[in-house]
Amino acid sequence: MGGVGEPGGGPAQLGATLPTFRWEQIRPHNLPGDKWLVIERRVYDISRWAQRHPGGSRLIGHHGAEDATDAFHAFHQDLNFVRKFLQPLLIGELAPEEPSQDGPQNAQLIEDFRALRQAVEDMKLFEAKPTFFAFLLGHILAMEMLAWLVIYLLGPGWVPSTLAALILAVSQAQSWCLQHDLGHTSIFRKSRWNHVAQQFVMGQLKGFSAHWWNFRHFQHHAKPNIFHKDPDVTVAPVFLLGESSVEYGKKKRRYLPYNHQHLYFFLRRARALGQSLGQQVGPPLLTLVNFEVENLAYMLVCMQWMDLLWAASFYARFLFSYIPFYGVPGALFLFVAVRVLESHWFVWITQMNHIPKEIGHEKHRDWASSQLAATCNVEPSVFLDWFSGHLNFQIEHHLFPTMPRHNYRRVAPLVKALCAKHGLSYEVKPFLTALVDIIGSLKKSGNMWLEAYLHQ
Repeated sequence: MGGVGEPGGGPAQLGATLPTFRWEQIRPHNLPGDKWLVIERRVYDISRWAQRHPGGSRLIGHHGAEDATDAFHAFHQDLNFVRKFLQPLLIGELAPEEPSQDGPQNAQLIEDFRALRQAVEDMKLFEAKPTFFAFLLGHILAMEMLAWLVIYLLGPGWVPSTLAALILAVSQAQSWCLQHDLGHTSIFRKSRWNHVAQQFVMGQLKGFSAHWWNFRHFQHHAKPNIFHKDPDVTVAPVFLLGESSVEYGKKKRRYLPYNHQHLYFFLRRARALGQSLGQQVGPPLLTLVNFEVENLAYMLVCMQWMDLLWAASFYARFLFSYIPFYGVPGALFLFVAVRVLESHWFVWITQMNHIPKEIGHEKHRDWASSQLAATCNVEPSVFLDWFSGHLNFQIEHHLFPTMPRHNYRRVAPLVKALCAKHGLSYEVKPFLTALVDIIGSLKKSGNMWLEAYLHQ
């Protein structure tokens, strides 16, 4: 071992003795333009490279000055391939006397979780069943065709149009689930194949940008329910969640009547579908237009031309399919109706696992503890597994985001045993209870704001 390294040193030379660092030297390197992180006890300077990180600079930057070993394993399939990109960024390693993780974390829990992950890999639970996902794609395409056939055979009356809108909404919801699987690279062995397939599903079947969704959603997984790191809970000043309620109350901030937010929650429509809450109060059409503009703006600003072409193909297909029956105004009305129905599915299904849980500022927990604190499960059934895209197994999904969803049931007992051993909460709720808890959590946060506002 070499001597204790000095901050600011360049990349380590191949074959050279690595300098060593203490956590007190690493902690200050969590600033814009100055980011270090630790993976498998090795220290990397990602300050300049972060902008080229495939998952975005924010995602990797959220782990600045932390032990990112478990996040590194959670997000990547081919670790040896990714390590090639890390090698030029290596500047040293932790000093022998330093623990692998900074702060008062449970070393035994971390060790047990890593042993669990190894056991899961040995059980081949990260291997997907092609027939399972082929069926999912097939039934999505079948619903798209069925909706068109309903109008073609029965005509554009109110009854067949309503039926077609419901079928299309279900198809769109299931497309979200399938692109979610692809975004987490949990279907194909090659990451590239997952990304190409995701662009097709997200673009051609839904009309959105796969890169935009990944940009937001991966941050959610890295730091769930953490303000300023998880886009899903950074929804102030429209809604106040968790610790933000007290903060706004103490600062006498009142942009909306937050003690009634559990009521005006019903007026909203999802602005950022695909596990991104980002909600807005207002008429459905206004928020839908705003949502479409936000998605388009991302593709243009970030120059995601392929995503733009895929999205254009969706709108072309949809309009060419239904304009002959409805004309342009009617086809647009059908499109809006489908989006409104779909938005309700998205908000209730995705947020029942997160909003009722702890929401606050960075606690610098280990991977397992941070994911468990922010997630809960909903009692499984064949219907609910399908209806929610297996997001009712939110705990397992967050602990192992690249695991194919059809294996969540198999890994769940192992996760539950780990939680029991370490006294961690493994919460499973009935479906209706989980939905009601969203409203209860909003009401509780609103009352916390009001109490702090009146008594500060």
